[in-house]
Amino acid sequence: MKLYTAEEMGRADAGAQDLGISGGVLMERAGAQMARLALKRYSPGRVLVISGGGNNGGDGFVIARELHRSGVDVAVLATKGEYEGDPATNLEALRNLHVRFISPEDLDVELGSADLVVDALLGTGFSGEVREKEAGIIEKMNSALAPVLAVDVPSGVDGATGEVQGVAVLADLTVCAHAVKVGCVISPGRERAGEVVAVDIGIPPEAEVDPSLVWSDAASLRGKIPRTAEPAHKYSAGALLVVAGSRGTTGAPLMVVLGAQRAGCGIVFLATSERAAPAVDLALTEALVYGVVEDEEGYMGSGALEQILEHAERASALVMGPGTGTGDEGRRLVEGILREVELPVLLDADAITNLVGTDILARRDSPTVITPHAGELGRLLGSGAKEVSARRLDSARKSAEQHRCCVLLKGSDTLVVEGDRVAVNSTGNVALATAGTGDLLSGVIGALLSRGMDTYEAARVGAWAHGRAAELWLEGTGWPAESFVATELLDYLPPAVGELI
Repeated sequence: MKLYTAEEMGRADAGAQDLGISGGVLMERAGAQMARLALKRYSPGRVLVISGGGNNGGDGFVIARELHRSGVDVAVLATKGEYEGDPATNLEALRNLHVRFISPEDLDVELGSADLVVDALLGTGFSGEVREKEAGIIEKMNSALAPVLAVDVPSGVDGATGEVQGVAVLADLTVCAHAVKVGCVISPGRERAGEVVAVDIGIPPEAEVDPSLVWSDAASLRGKIPRTAEPAHKYSAGALLVVAGSRGTTGAPLMVVLGAQRAGCGIVFLATSERAAPAVDLALTEALVYGVVEDEEGYMGSGALEQILEHAERASALVMGPGTGTGDEGRRLVEGILREVELPVLLDADAITNLVGTDILARRDSPTVITPHAGELGRLLGSGAKEVSARRLDSARKSAEQHRCCVLLKGSDTLVVEGDRVAVNSTGNVALATAGTGDLLSGVIGALLSRGMDTYEAARVGAWAHGRAAELWLEGTGWPAESFVATELLDYLPPAVGELI
């Protein structure tokens, strides 16, 4: 699946026109395809089309005409006083066909009787906050009982970022012309878009542009996981050192280690607080568990650094953070590891929080991945979780640039950003919103790093396999998502990974 920003879609559109395919032809193809999909999905008897200015409104006029030709009772609200170019041509055709136009005063009545509402109000080029007039229309659309089909992107959603400043349409289905728009797959726009599909509008391959964001699906990831080849031994399949847990958090290191093992790591070492180590060792038959110096509260601190560095000498990658605790001692330990360890390092959970106020990541030359949720990234950026959730793409990009690392921002739209490379994960479901799944993800990505994958691709593959395992669990059990517990993901990771080999 292709992801385009509004600017990229504009360049593809212009490229097609340079090849002799007029804008009117492209609008005709888009509207006709969207109308066919509306008929197929909803079989509506009465449809209300709300068209704003520009090409988005023109697409709405074509949809209205095609639905009218199919015998649907169509009403159109045209929100602009004057239209130009192709939209004006299609508006004139509707008037010649005596399609019914309504005024804003009739909107409530029409919404109450419609079987389907088509949102062609603002379009992909919109950004910022919706003006009062359009905001009122959107609020009425959202309060209607009829399903809403959005054209290209739900009105009020920034098509390039998914940001929503104020009100936005809550669509049941968003139909994109040629390529899925970025704003439809990144939160909070993702939650406004409903189901998202793209329709062919006749743009030839010669007019395609390189997208700035990648959709991480199986096709784009297949074959990237290194395979174990003869002659093989446990170290050739990857050796991972996990630094996790404390006296009071023994579950987190278990999940990291088990996730790494299921992702194919040949040998896993675990460094955890000395009084937690015996219990953890009993639960991890195939891992080597080492107890290191802990403080009075049972957390590993800077005093454990030398022991950890010794264990790191046998590893090919390192994961740190889950359950390690926060504070000055934890910060010193994280800084020491980042300063002294030249292996690829993944930081999660408490290790990320311990980086607040330091520049150690930016000064590190070796590969590094951080895997924060919105709250952790908000602390790292000093912006807060609310700001990160509202501007997820911008926040991930800013953090990757400031800290010179690969950032995996967790969420329903998990983002992976490193330098100019940005990917949106395609898998997962709400079952993953439970304790322990993030620890397991750290282990999966850590295993891939230990086997020689670069940080960006390891993060993409790990996020995909993690989400796909949750999908397989839901498909295999048929249980409600709320019944899922993180350890059940372990049985579904191998077949998920297998889909990429």
